Amino acid sequence: MNTTIHTIEDLIRILDDNPEWMDALRARLLTRELIELPERFNQFVAEMNSFVAEMNSFVAEMNSFVAEMNSFVAEMHRFVETTNRRFDALENRVASIQDDVGILKGAHARSAALRETPFIASEMGFRWVKDLTEFDLWELINGADTSGIPTNELRSFRRADLIIEATDQNGTLCYIAVEISFTANGRDTTRALRNAEFMTRFTGKQAFSAVVGLRRDDRIQGLVESGEVFWYQLDPEILEAE
Repeated sequence: MNTTIHTIEDLIRILDDNPEWMDALRARLLTRELIELPERFNQFVAEMNSFVAEMNSFVAEMNSFVAEMNSFVAEMHRFVETTNRRFDALENRVASIQDDVGILKGAHARSAALRETPFIASEMGFRWVKDLTEFDLWELINGADTSGIPTNELRSFRRADLIIEATDQNGTLCYIAVEISFTANGRDTTRALRNAEFMTRFTGKQAFSAVVGLRRDDRIQGLVESGEVFWYQLDPEILEAE
């Protein structure tokens, strides 16, 4: 075997013919790390491929999870919308029931108060004569000067809860404008004061205002204490069903 080396080509030829010499030369020229680099790179590539595969699997699982969550959120939105509609319907129903109960309570209080009219007049220091009917009030309006009074106020006056005709201690005729509610409030005092004013205007007689109920709103306390409006409290027992 010719091992004479004169040129680089001779060296390459000899190394090609003797692979073990190539390995020995590589071991002399390269560090162990460089020698093992291709194998380690291949191992790294294999590990990266495995990692990428795992990441792809994880991403797929996450996409599936996100899809399930989106489906769950959409279902929850539908549930909330349905629940809100049901609550709205329930609130409307409760409000309707409360309105109905309020009407019934007011009617019950009015029925009880109409049985108490002589006592209302008596507690105010008057003698009861009679309760005016809606027809009496209509006749009163018909024969009076109602200029400047809006039609809706005249209609409201004609539908007053109660107008009592009474006499004072001297026998002088007077009137008591009464508004009745389960809970007397500012609306009742306003109507009672207005109706008393109309009675004085239409009859020329002195008229007084009163509110009747089972209880009263604290906001009308001032009018009651000042004497502008008389407060007559119904006994809870007379409101009980027989």
